[in-house]
Amino acid sequence: LTKSIVMSSPHFLIFLLCISRSFSQVKQVLVPGEIILGGLFPIHAAGKNGSHCGSLKADQGVQRMVAMLFTLEEINKKRRENGETTLGAQILDTCSVDGYALEQTLEFVKTRLNDANCVQVNRQPVAAVIGAASSQVSVMVASMLQLFKVSMISYSSTGSELSEKSRFHLFSRVVPPDNLQATVMAKVVKKLEWNYVHAIADSGSYGEKGMEAFRVAAAIEKVCIDGDVHKIGRRPTTKEFEAIITRMFTKGKARGVVMFVDEDNLKHLLSVLEMMIQRGMKELKDHFWFVASDSWGKKTSVVSGRERLTRGAITIAPKQRNIDGFNDYFLHLGPSNPFLEEYWHSLNCGQYGSTTFGDCFSATNKTFSQESYVPYVFDAVSAMAYAISKYIKRECGHHSYSECELSSQTFNGEILQTYYRNKTIGEARIDDKGDGLGRYDVFQLGVSGHYEKIGTYERNDLTLNLNDTRSRLVNTNSFPFSVCSLDCAAGFYRTYQDQTCCWACIPCDNTTSIVVNVTECVQCPLGEVPDSSLSFCQLIPPDFITFSSLWSILPSAFAVLGLFSTLFVLIVFLKFSATPVIMASGRELCYCMLTGISLCYVLTFCLLTKPTIPSCAAQRLLIGLCMSAIYAAIIVKTNRLARVFSPSSAQRPRFITPRAQVAITGVIVSFQLIGSLLWLVISPPGTTIIFPTRIEAVLTCNATASHLLVSLSYNMVLILACTVYAFKTRKIPENFNETRLIGFTMYSTSILWLAFVPIYFATQNNFFIQMTSLAMCISMSGTVALMCFFGPKVYIVLFQPEKNVRTRQSAVGRLVNQQMRFISQITTHAENSATMCTSAPPSLNPSYKPDSEESSAAGRNNNNNDRLSASQLPGGKKLSWNEPSPKDRGGSLRKLRKSLKLRSKSVKETRHTEKERKEKVEGIRKEEERERSKPETEPLTKSSEKEREMSSLVESAEEQSTTPIQSQIELILDEIISTNPKATFL
Repeated sequence: LTKSIVMSSPHFLIFLLCISRSFSQVKQVLVPGEIILGGLFPIHAAGKNGSHCGSLKADQGVQRMVAMLFTLEEINKKRRENGETTLGAQILDTCSVDGYALEQTLEFVKTRLNDANCVQVNRQPVAAVIGAASSQVSVMVASMLQLFKVSMISYSSTGSELSEKSRFHLFSRVVPPDNLQATVMAKVVKKLEWNYVHAIADSGSYGEKGMEAFRVAAAIEKVCIDGDVHKIGRRPTTKEFEAIITRMFTKGKARGVVMFVDEDNLKHLLSVLEMMIQRGMKELKDHFWFVASDSWGKKTSVVSGRERLTRGAITIAPKQRNIDGFNDYFLHLGPSNPFLEEYWHSLNCGQYGSTTFGDCFSATNKTFSQESYVPYVFDAVSAMAYAISKYIKRECGHHSYSECELSSQTFNGEILQTYYRNKTIGEARIDDKGDGLGRYDVFQLGVSGHYEKIGTYERNDLTLNLNDTRSRLVNTNSFPFSVCSLDCAAGFYRTYQDQTCCWACIPCDNTTSIVVNVTECVQCPLGEVPDSSLSFCQLIPPDFITFSSLWSILPSAFAVLGLFSTLFVLIVFLKFSATPVIMASGRELCYCMLTGISLCYVLTFCLLTKPTIPSCAAQRLLIGLCMSAIYAAIIVKTNRLARVFSPSSAQRPRFITPRAQVAITGVIVSFQLIGSLLWLVISPPGTTIIFPTRIEAVLTCNATASHLLVSLSYNMVLILACTVYAFKTRKIPENFNETRLIGFTMYSTSILWLAFVPIYFATQNNFFIQMTSLAMCISMSGTVALMCFFGPKVYIVLFQPEKNVRTRQSAVGRLVNQQMRFISQITTHAENSATMCTSAPPSLNPSYKPDSEESSAAGRNNNNNDRLSASQLPGGKKLSWNEPSPKDRGGSLRKLRKSLKLRSKSVKETRHTEKERKEKVEGIRKEEERERSKPETEPLTKSSEKEREMSSLVESAEEQSTTPIQSQIELILDEIISTNPKATFL
């Protein structure tokens, strides 16, 4: 019969009843009572090759049928005690086939159609029906019974289709629907950390609707089905099962198998899998892990003989409990009805002389256990009995049922179901839609075929013992996986393919980006980097140089050493301040230089400490101030020497006194100081965080490199000027060789800064190199000045004191200065006089001062024999002034130029001769030393001759040593005469 026939009018059904087989041909169980309840149970399995009924189902069929008998007996005991109406039953076999079940259900309809001409049944009408077991059977039966307003309660039909109350408004059940069961299965798969599974489902309401519900729940849990759902036909063959297993193994990646398959098809599928393994496909052994619905549940019949093959299988079943007294009731039964009699014979109990099933089980060593749905049969019968009592009380009031008009009528199913829907009756809980509340137990099959409870589901919460569950899954090394793609390693994100469960792993830049929801690589904002898990961005802790780092240890040690060296030089200068070398150095300017050098070393600690507002302000001030103090003093020194030895006139140069030179130095430094203070006012000092790279943060002062360059540019000008002056004064007299030290200092400083600038600006991305190189460059600038300028002086003072005395050369230098002042006085007087006159001696001139700044302290105590009178010049020449005629001026000038050329040549020859004589004297001295080492037997006359020869050479050298100085005086006089045409030689 098809569904269209079932949904046709009652008149057509009456016609079918008239042509159907007689009542006596139906195999059934009848229990007497005043009110009859119908019962539908799968006493037999579906037959093979198109037959209706197959083998006997002892647990799912016989036990459930006996559970209804047990419940009726318990209820009737109480009803008899209370004087209520007793309940009877008419129990039929569905054989797990929807068409056959529909034919059996016609027997219930017959009791409602006693008025039909062809139907004569002398039995009470069926008030309601308990059943059926299979959802597919319940769909067919409920569709027909609701035409006659017969309500029914199922004890195990979980199909989602039955929740459509517009089609099945008189159907209810004490078990939850499959969509809730599918949710539990999806949550179990998710708990196992699987995301890719195979799916097998029966054709029909139970399998298709259940799997559809699983698809929806799996999508929520982000679980995918490998390929399409493998459907089992209504009459599956062995080849069909082989094809399903082969497809899952060869084309799929998943190992987990989710199944909405009834008991019979489960047995067939497992038997085919076992057969394929035995035929040689050993790779199928322990390859699949099963997650099955309540059709498998806790049934031992499914796994009997295949315990090793199904070890680790996870099954779902409604919450399990045992009915007290049922086991004893069953074991004391005998073959009291047709179905029990058939079961009795199947166990061969008669040959053991048994009278009850308990005796038979003992004789055959069979263990009896209560089937999982027996409690739900008990709940369904109890709920219907409760509703009937309420119905009778409502219709009959205080009258008994036999006296009530209702006894001659049939029960209206629409009214009857209002007494058990949205009610809790004992353990039975049915909602307003007729569905049972969702409470499930999760089981796992052990090695011995025993089911272990591993979890529960209630009120949308699943608890699962994962460790025990995974340990029972076979063929696993450490962790059982059923996935399409393994999780991406840290630092990779997913790019999905056909499904959300299959992806490829793409590397993400771990240094700057995080992986968001494992699907996207997002770059962190500037100043943030990923955390260790690469899941969120965190601020970069700023770096700064600490005194414990290697970047700071070397510059700091160098600065400390420099400070001690500077202090040592200062002590030497203070202790030996009255000596010629120290006095000739210009002590005041030297102290200014030492102050600047000390600030260079102190600046190192400001640069290398943690940036703060005070340290940043100190950096801005000291970077320019320390070096300007050094180079301002040096430029004043070199400028003074340049003006003294390259005079623009014969007058004494101005501003060459110590006070004037210190004042000039202060003015030069003040420009740098004022500029730095203005910089601090315009741009207040502070700290900032810079990011040389995307993963680095550096705490630094808010001054930029361009600001530093502007601050140092003033000192660069000073360094350049010092270098130029040092080069220009490199050939002044030997007693003024301080200019050579200044020159070497400035050459070294220039090279140092030329090397620093490219290094500093080429390492913009490395703060540590920048600051360390800047600190070292400034410290080395001070060190160059300290070593090159002050080093030789300290060395002479400490280790060559014999050179730190008055010398003839110094006296000659003093003489030159005296003569220059004398000539200046003469020139001034000559310009103011138009007639011939004779100059007075310098001692009579009140404006003449014999001592000068260039003279050493020793020169002041020298006797007057070293001085030349104003009228006594070298060569016995006298100087006077006449007013020459214009004709004589040109001749005098020409004679003067010629004389100057001859004298210049004479000076060069004299210097060469002096050098040769010095070398000869040195050679004689060395030969004398060699002679002394020989025996003393040589004649003394030879030694005395050598001594006389050496003495004569020395005297000659001393005699000639004044010649260059006299020549210089003559050259100076000639130059003065050339610029003063009134002066002539007499």
